[in-house]
Amino acid sequence: MKKIKIIIIIIIIINIIVLGLLKIINKKVSPIIMDYSIGEIKRIATTIINRSVTDETFNDIDMNSLFIINKNSNEEVITITLDNRIINIITNRISDECEDNLRKIEEGKYKEIRDKFNIGEDCFYVPSGLFFSNSLLNNIGPKIPITFKMIGNVNSEIVSDVKEYGINNSLITISLEIKVELMVILPLSSEIVTVSNNVPFIIKLIQGKIPHIYGGLIN
Repeated sequence: MKKIKIIIIIIIIINIIVLGLLKIINKKVSPIIMDYSIGEIKRIATTIINRSVTDETFNDIDMNSLFIINKNSNEEVITITLDNRIINIITNRISDECEDNLRKIEEGKYKEIRDKFNIGEDCFYVPSGLFFSNSLLNNIGPKIPITFKMIGNVNSEIVSDVKEYGINNSLITISLEIKVELMVILPLSSEIVTVSNNVPFIIKLIQGKIPHIYGGLIN
């Protein structure tokens, strides 16, 4: 009976020590893993956002129709209005493409995304070497998959920028600012991060003084 009590006490002590060690290890290692995971997720998401704008996005769109140009009696450009119908088509296509590809990563379809965007396989995993702060040990032991979940949908907003260009010319850049919130998930912790990137999709040269540009906020 006394031996059984001693064994039980030893087991309890061992469990307490193991739990304590796990807590210490998690406290020191989790921030390192989380920082690495956040960096990789941001890099992957930014790559997907940038490469979601392709020539195919605008195949059936006359981009010249995007601008409604108003001139005065001297044929000088006074204002430029963006055609909201075309803007909506472009923003929806790009946002849907970004969201679809991010969902595929969320669902674990890494190979499909790697092939489509030429992203290296290793960027979807945390190397074990992080535990030892030694890059030489990166390939020793199992790799931890990086997982995340999208919070809400991809949000997009039209951004216009007008600058003087040369003599009496204006250079107009129309971009789409894309934002998405992601929850990076580790076994014992999680963190929400926002990935934001500005993707230019049309640049137009206007002769004359800098005009005013009008365009709405698109979500």
